[in-house]
Amino acid sequence: MDKFKKYIGKTVNTEKIKDFKFLQNCGLYCERIPDDLSEFEEIEFTIDNIVMCVAILEGKIKRIMLVKVDSSEPDACSPLNREELEEFLKKNEEKLITFFENIIS
Repeated sequence: MDKFKKYIGKTVNTEKIKDFKFLQNCGLYCERIPDDLSEFEEIEFTIDNIVMCVAILEGKIKRIMLVKVDSSEPDACSPLNREELEEFLKKNEEKLITFFENIIS
């Protein structure tokens, strides 16, 4: 996850983050992206049954978190263990880098 630290504090381009075709090309799904990111928002993106939470404060990325969700209890989530994280990043790291590089201003 160290590769994603460089995106913390970067300003999010609202139009780019709402481009659903772009999200789809990155393998991401998102139910709701607010029109205004000027206050605090936590946006959840799903990729390969993993939820990536991106916390945005005053238009800037403040936190990126990956969690797995229990399909039988959607409100229950837990962090990925080291092996799960390595496997997930091996498969999706380039997509996520493309996503972040394109949504920051």
